Amino acid sequence: MIVSGSSLDMSRCFSINFRINFLFMNNISKLIKTLEEAPKSKNIIDLIKSAENDSSIDITSQLDNVKGVWELRWSSSKSPFLNYSPFLDNFQILEPEKCRGLNFLRPRGFLGKIFSTNIFFDLDIIDQKRINVTFKRVGLTGPQLLGGNIGFLSEIKRTQKGWLDTTVLTNKLRVCRGYKGTTFALLKRDELLVADFFKRIDN
Repeated sequence: MIVSGSSLDMSRCFSINFRINFLFMNNISKLIKTLEEAPKSKNIIDLIKSAENDSSIDITSQLDNVKGVWELRWSSSKSPFLNYSPFLDNFQILEPEKCRGLNFLRPRGFLGKIFSTNIFFDLDIIDQKRINVTFKRVGLTGPQLLGGNIGFLSEIKRTQKGWLDTTVLTNKLRVCRGYKGTTFALLKRDELLVADFFKRIDN
């Protein structure tokens, strides 16, 4: 394969411009960019710390930012189900005005149309940073048939609770720490609707 000198020059210019632009971004923008393009980057830990230092959090006055479909892009957890994978859609859906949320996991591609795992929870915002969660239902949901989803959801009989402390929050980015010490970095998927994920319990 032959690459012309002009093509190489353009590639170098693009790379240099990207690095210059990245240098002039603020810490939150740098973190968002890295989560979008390189979610396995070793720089994310330091970028999170810098973004946290630049953030002033009061989720009680940022409910519009809290609400949404959030995609997990990075986690300090070693569990494959609590971390980013290019083969999985790993979403957390929050609807604070109805005090509810959902952890949603499905394989990407064809299998994702067949089944997903769902953990529904109640949420309670108790101060400027902390959201308490109480897990209520868990189950599998399959494809639609005759207007409804095949699958099952069962009540969690033994009360299970936890909490999340939000350390960075914008209309695009959320960083939080769980009650087990795990740090999560999520990006909002504005093209996905909260209501679509709760249809299975609202109908």
